[in-house]
Amino acid sequence: MIGWRGGVDRVGCDEVLVLLREREAACCREAERLRGEAERIAGLLRVCEEELARLSTAVQVVGELPVVQVSAASARFQVPAPRRELAGGQASAAEVAASFTERVLGVLAGYAGPVRCRQVVEGLGLEATARNVERVRHQLKKTAAVGQVVQTPGGLFALTRERAAANG
Repeated sequence: MIGWRGGVDRVGCDEVLVLLREREAACCREAERLRGEAERIAGLLRVCEEELARLSTAVQVVGELPVVQVSAASARFQVPAPRRELAGGQASAAEVAASFTERVLGVLAGYAGPVRCRQVVEGLGLEATARNVERVRHQLKKTAAVGQVVQTPGGLFALTRERAAANG
């Protein structure tokens, strides 16, 4: 080996072994670090694959749902006047409730199949807040109890066949 002064230095076996062992230890540490990194990446990959499987299932389920066609007539559906304007501002609670029920049923009539409460709220021209969604859900459950609306196990609502035929 050539030294820093240009002369030839001799390295003994012991010095070579020390250098090799240091290099070996450094490689072992790097291999352990990389194994840990590989385990971390494998965990991230598992989480990503699980999410992908869930999304694929969701895509498949949504893809199997019937297509809802909105007719031109339902797109022009006019929402009746708000409660302040009913009967010159002197509407009774029963009239207001009946008017709201008719508005909700009118929006349902515009859909070919079951819909979520949020869609009905939006069809009424209301802001889709939790309060409005729950108000509409409550009304739909009441109308389902009297047989005007059908509630599916998934929480969707549709007009009964008789009511839909009368509106259709």
